[in-house]
Amino acid sequence: MDRRTALKSIAISVWGMVLLPGCSPEEEAKIESRYKRLSLTNTQKQNLESLTDTFIPKTDTLGALDLQLPQFLDRILANCYDESVQEGFVAGLMLLESRAIENHQTSFFQLAAPERASILTQMDDEEIETEKAFYDLSKELVILGYTNSEYFLTNFTNYQMVPGGFDGCVPVPTEPFKI
Repeated sequence: MDRRTALKSIAISVWGMVLLPGCSPEEEAKIESRYKRLSLTNTQKQNLESLTDTFIPKTDTLGALDLQLPQFLDRILANCYDESVQEGFVAGLMLLESRAIENHQTSFFQLAAPERASILTQMDDEEIETEKAFYDLSKELVILGYTNSEYFLTNFTNYQMVPGGFDGCVPVPTEPFKI
């Protein structure tokens, strides 16, 4: 490559970056505005955080709050599920709050982990279908979000960015393989 071609390439690249910005903050705001969110009160948001933290608490590994699973649940429910499921989920969050106040005289998010787990265990009972549906959906989405996180895929699975790999030092056979 000669100097003239190199200078042309650099000039085109620089002008391309100036005229066609791809990752500006304004673009990120536009992308963010395309996604809906559930209309949750502050108490419901805190209950959602406590719910995900009860399912996957932080131990020697990252927990649900570290991996932003409450935001994942919020977005996936608002953008991928019918309104009836969304309403059922919000009703389930309100039910968590009412159960906590009824049994422990405080909000769900203020309870200790064992007390939150006992309330969720009560909801796992199959007698009341709406409670069971809320519990199952919550658990399913928390597990989905955790197992699809970058942290889980890179640390707990045998993740390979390019499966099969490339071994450049392997001799190629001269005859084709016959079956």
